[in-house]
Amino acid sequence: MSYRILPIFLFITTFTYSQSKYSCSSEEIAFFGNDITSYYDGKVLKGKTEHSLKFDGLNLQFNSEINKVKFTQNPDQYIPEYGGWCAIALTNGVLARPDFNYYKLQNGKLLFFEVKAFFNGKTAWERDPEINKIIADKNFAELFD
Repeated sequence: MSYRILPIFLFITTFTYSQSKYSCSSEEIAFFGNDITSYYDGKVLKGKTEHSLKFDGLNLQFNSEINKVKFTQNPDQYIPEYGGWCAIALTNGVLARPDFNYYKLQNGKLLFFEVKAFFNGKTAWERDPEINKIIADKNFAELFD
């Protein structure tokens, strides 16, 4: 008989934010000021104030007017999965603010991960990305639907 050992993650250092749909508040520049369209180009670029846009309570900045237009033409394509909350934390039903420099594109969706001390959320996610996605989808829906 074989057993599969599933890792259990403790988010001891994780601060759980209020249950807002987005991991960024309306008072800050969203996603550390990174241009969210640039994640899809493989090189994360900083946004510029002259290419700012308010969208659904988020203050977004884009690196260029072209990227801003790309976003406005199809915002659902670019808004991060789970509103930018840490994807692996959601597998435990926890809302945790990620480090927006740790990300992954999975099935065309942008996922962010937290990194704390000896824990890398992206590495944990990669152990079983398909199952983790199913669990995170379910938990996010329970929180916000």
